[in-house]
Amino acid sequence: MKSKWRLYTAIGLMIFFLIGHTIGSLTRKDLKLENSIQTLHAMETTFVELPSGLSDHSVDEFYQGMSFSLDASILLVIGLLIICLTDEQLQSRSKGKLLLFVIFWTTSISVLSFLYIFPVPAFTCLICAVLLTLEWYMVQFSPKNV
Repeated sequence: MKSKWRLYTAIGLMIFFLIGHTIGSLTRKDLKLENSIQTLHAMETTFVELPSGLSDHSVDEFYQGMSFSLDASILLVIGLLIICLTDEQLQSRSKGKLLLFVIFWTTSISVLSFLYIFPVPAFTCLICAVLLTLEWYMVQFSPKNV
């Protein structure tokens, strides 16, 4: 029987990331510091300048939209991992390609999180990328696939 613990763990890490990011997005306006409150107010009242003129959306709305976009991409990654886990008809070459895509995504989010955000999502995605790299190696170089 094939070991699927790496994929189960990666899915769990991505669900953890999704829940944490969603909670963070929904509670980001619960501020106490005066500087933070003033910054949020400026974001809510400043409209985004586009080449064609001012947008109908504030900087805060753009920020929230980008946050929802990340949530959607995390859901996509979870879906791809579930396909890799459950589809017994998936050829190892196709599974390897899906895994490479997810490895690239998790590595990119990890690097960006280390640079711009904070360590929890960075380490979550880094651990996920390592597990998926091991899984990719097992898929590509297991004796039955060589």
